Amino acid sequence: MMSEIISVIDFGAHGDGFHDDYHAIQAALHSGAREVHIPIGTYNISNTLTVPSNVKVVADRCAHLLLRGDKRKQRGDFLLSNDNTVDGNENIEIVGGIWNGCCMDIENDKPDLFDRNGYSGAVLNFCGVKGLKIVDVSVKNSTTFFIRISRVQDFYIKNVDFSSDEFAYNQDGIHFGGNVKRGVVRNIRALTCGQTNDDMIALNADDCIERVENFDLSREAIEDITFENIYAESCYTVVRVLSVTAPIRNIVFKNVYAGYRNYVINADGARYCRTPLFHEKDYPVGVGCISNILMENVVVHPILENVPNKNVAALSNPTYAIRIESLCENFAIKNFRFTNSNAEVYALLATNITNTDIVADEHKYCLKKKEDKILLKDFSYVTINSAHLNLKD
Repeated sequence: MMSEIISVIDFGAHGDGFHDDYHAIQAALHSGAREVHIPIGTYNISNTLTVPSNVKVVADRCAHLLLRGDKRKQRGDFLLSNDNTVDGNENIEIVGGIWNGCCMDIENDKPDLFDRNGYSGAVLNFCGVKGLKIVDVSVKNSTTFFIRISRVQDFYIKNVDFSSDEFAYNQDGIHFGGNVKRGVVRNIRALTCGQTNDDMIALNADDCIERVENFDLSREAIEDITFENIYAESCYTVVRVLSVTAPIRNIVFKNVYAGYRNYVINADGARYCRTPLFHEKDYPVGVGCISNILMENVVVHPILENVPNKNVAALSNPTYAIRIESLCENFAIKNFRFTNSNAEVYALLATNITNTDIVADEHKYCLKKKEDKILLKDFSYVTINSAHLNLKD
């Protein structure tokens, strides 16, 4: 009878940084044991490690797993993923470990944006999981997203660090695709100056799912999530809230401390991306279905100098801390502290939305037409309320 707790060493893993330990660790994960231990060591992984339902992976905090191999990575490849991304899994837990996507390896390069068999570039991937826990992990050197999550319910994420030796485009920290519900996320840190090189937290209920990094994600609601304690020294954007018609609702952020090079909050509807999601004329009142959002205790400052010797994606352009170009209902930011010495940098821009009231420190502003624009230099409290949202049928 298989023991309830096993070690990957018992299945032939070397952990010496020389051998390929993929087959040994994969055999342990699918052995039927409820808990799989990965001791201290360096493990080269040549293919996607897949975790079945009701399995807990416990890695030593100095267990270093690297996505290596001489095969070009393709669609569906990750360092680690749940094993049934189509029909779903239950009760998967990942504890500890350093999970390294090795974005510098030529086999792990990001392909053409619309390569139908292209590598997504995410390090950890969880699609279709009910009951997910990720605790005490370090994720390094992603080609695109450090962690990619979609169609996940009832999850708990705590104590996650991001770092990278190389800067690349689309390096989101935790990227949420559609259909994500009921979760808690605590203590998320970017440890490398300049990371994350895209969104620290991305709530993308709508997105272009024809792009390689978004293959197999969905355009559906994101709801009922609490975030606490987000830290970055110099990330590109702290939070993206991307909705055209798919709802983003009942989200709480508490305690955000960050330097940023682009935005603190980006709710621009992806108007300025390489793959826009809509034609402006088709949405005369505006896009977006964002409701019941609270951000509390937000301490931020713009990074006005470029991160030296890094990829062009890291360039600073912090014109507005908060960009609102999506319809919102009951969107509130409390205890907002904006440290800024540049007269050309604003705390908030709102435009491209209609019939929207914004109250900032008791001053009320109204946007009636999409051409209207509000610019605020600073505030400590703001609420945003639109008369109607663009709900998906």
